[in-house]
Amino acid sequence: MSIVSRRTFTKGLLASALVPGHSAIGQPNDLAGIAIIDTPNNAAKVASKLSAQNVKVVVRFFARKPQPGLREKVMASDGNMIDGIREPTILIRNGLSIVSLYQYRNNLPEKFLKGLEDTGSAKAEVAADAKAALDQARLVGQPEGSAIYFGVDFNVNRAAVDPVLEYFRVIGQTVGSHYAIGVYGNGFVNRILSQEKLVAYNWISASRSHEETVAFYNSGQWHLFQNQVDRRWFGPPGKCSTGLDIDTNLQNPNVSSIGAWGAGEVDRSRNQKIFDQRRFAIRTTPVESGGGGSCKPDSRVPRNANVRILAQSGAWSGVDIDEDGYADGQVRTSDLTSDLATMPPWGPS
Repeated sequence: MSIVSRRTFTKGLLASALVPGHSAIGQPNDLAGIAIIDTPNNAAKVASKLSAQNVKVVVRFFARKPQPGLREKVMASDGNMIDGIREPTILIRNGLSIVSLYQYRNNLPEKFLKGLEDTGSAKAEVAADAKAALDQARLVGQPEGSAIYFGVDFNVNRAAVDPVLEYFRVIGQTVGSHYAIGVYGNGFVNRILSQEKLVAYNWISASRSHEETVAFYNSGQWHLFQNQVDRRWFGPPGKCSTGLDIDTNLQNPNVSSIGAWGAGEVDRSRNQKIFDQRRFAIRTTPVESGGGGSCKPDSRVPRNANVRILAQSGAWSGVDIDEDGYADGQVRTSDLTSDLATMPPWGPS
């Protein structure tokens, strides 16, 4: 991390902010830039761009049915093929790996409790999901032994956990005989499923205020942490709401595998570099913008959100708050944690 004078830093900050529309994401050979993204879009369309920006892993989805407004979400979809080649094959040819995540209306508690309208029972629900996950994994050529994560995308607590546990028991008996099982969700569901030995991989969703998320993050027992959501990459200048719809993720630098398949896992030293340049906001903190740019960045960093530090000068840190590789402004260093090892307790800012 470079340390520069505030005058030099401010000059550089202005220059970076004036990149037209922040349309070029990151810098080539930036080893502290994000290595892992998840997206509901067909990533094969931008595979070469992702590879050029040092992205190494793309999380893509399985689901038993397409969902409205998400026609590209399922990577096994024939509609995602390009010149007759399936999306994962194109990603791998561009040096990218895949993490598989099963999500079909997994944000609904009733899915686990009583099944959805097309299945009518929790037993039929998990059977349908297991079949779809296995069928689609085989269709796209996912090798056995790699991971399939299953989403639990609501604020699970002790009162709601029993149906989730039963769902994962069945998933383990079916999908788990071929693939390692992971979970995506809040801290509580990650902890319980890990304790019950129902998952091999733990992915904490961007649920900073949810049950036990802070505690599970601080335990260090996780593999993936979704650190930013709802960002856009590769959009044309001036069109901030277009481009590839992504969330960004950090891999725990203390683990060597996240169950990815394709072109290999992210190197541990790379994960450590990424980890070392990020900090949590202790409180909601304003961002003093460097000006310029046709897309207005966020004007503040919420409590417990994280930023990337690009430069420091005295009491100020130049930060990238949306993981596009460019400085968005300055925040007071005293409003940030000293490292990313410990997420602050959740509470009022």
